[in-house]
Amino acid sequence: MGKCYFCEEKDRVSYFNYYCKDCAMLRRWLLTYSPDKCCSILKRTLTRDDKQIDYKITQEQKKIMLNELPTIKEEVVAKQAKDETNGNESDTLYDKKLRPRKTK
Repeated sequence: MGKCYFCEEKDRVSYFNYYCKDCAMLRRWLLTYSPDKCCSILKRTLTRDDKQIDYKITQEQKKIMLNELPTIKEEVVAKQAKDETNGNESDTLYDKKLRPRKTK
């Protein structure tokens, strides 16, 4: 049928249409609402300023750092698995606070 005249990626809806389905919807929105209003909405929702970009970068760095470090729960589970393989009685965090550690 041919490519869309706007995005030039998707096929047109029919031979007699100029736009694909998505671009035709965008065109109808531009005709229904003013182009200024559509552009302001798109700028507000799709673009980020420097402050938003910096915040997003720090959030992603925090996620990376937290995923690399094992959590306390993972450490306790690993210790319990180690104690069970050695035949020792497994200690929980609560038990560790109440009684002293056993010596061999």
